[in-house]
Amino acid sequence: MKYCPHCGAEIADDVRFCPTCGKEIDPPVVVIEPDPQFDAQDIADNRMLAMLGYLTCGILPMIGCRNSAFAMHHVNQALWIFIGSIVVSVAMGVLAFTVIVPVLGVACLIALFVFEIMGIVRALKGSGKYLPFVKKLPVIIK
Repeated sequence: MKYCPHCGAEIADDVRFCPTCGKEIDPPVVVIEPDPQFDAQDIADNRMLAMLGYLTCGILPMIGCRNSAFAMHHVNQALWIFIGSIVVSVAMGVLAFTVIVPVLGVACLIALFVFEIMGIVRALKGSGKYLPFVKKLPVIIK
C-alpha cells in the first residue's frame, strides 16, 4: 500500500486517482536506457564486418574483430535474428497442419528479414541503435 501525496490517505498501489481527494497520483518515472555509444575509430575500422555479421549469422565479425565493441553489438543482434528465425521455422514445421501458424510464421519471418535489413543499414551508418525487439534481450557474446 502507498499513501496519497496530496491528502495522505492510504491507497492501493495500482490506482491513478485518490479515492478520498480525487486528485491524480503522479505516475512513476520510467527510465529509458540510451542506446550504446561507440568509439568513432572502432566504427570506422569495423563497420563492414559488423554489416557482414547480419549476412553470416555473426560468424565473420567473431573471427575478424572480436575485440570491437561495435561489431559485437551487431553480432548479438544478428544472433538474435538468427535464433528467432530458427524458432519460427521450427514452429512452422511442427505446426504446419494448422492454418494460422504458417500465416503467422511467414509474417514473423518477413519481420525478421526487415529487422536484418535495418541492422545492415545501421551497421553501415555506424549506428549503435538497438533493433526494436533486441534491446531487452540478454547479450549472447561479449
